[in-house]
Amino acid sequence: MMVQGKYLLVGKAVDSDDTYHGKIEISSNDNELVVSRSINNKTIYGKAEIEPALGGDTKVLRIRFTQDKVNYEQTCMVSSDLDNYARISCYLYEPNVRTKQPGLEVLFNDHTAK
Repeated sequence: MMVQGKYLLVGKAVDSDDTYHGKIEISSNDNELVVSRSINNKTIYGKAEIEPALGGDTKVLRIRFTQDKVNYEQTCMVSSDLDNYARISCYLYEPNVRTKQPGLEVLFNDHTAK
């Protein structure tokens, strides 16, 4: 599952109708996926892994990061767009915390990135 790259992000916050946008970069560092999230001029770093889901029948991209002292996790499906770039759609939540509405994020290849 090729997910490394630079992405434009469109999202909706957890338990809220607030929306936001920004940029994400997923890169590899010593065989580990590193995530850099830039939203509202604030950059947050996290980690990602390809993990089994549904009893191992499928694989998902799982992203974990901490923002404002709150731990977040994302479960993401990866598909490809018409240009064969990764298109990633995610549920955003706090692990082990019940939520009324998970957050949502979609990542699109950033054609403007250098």
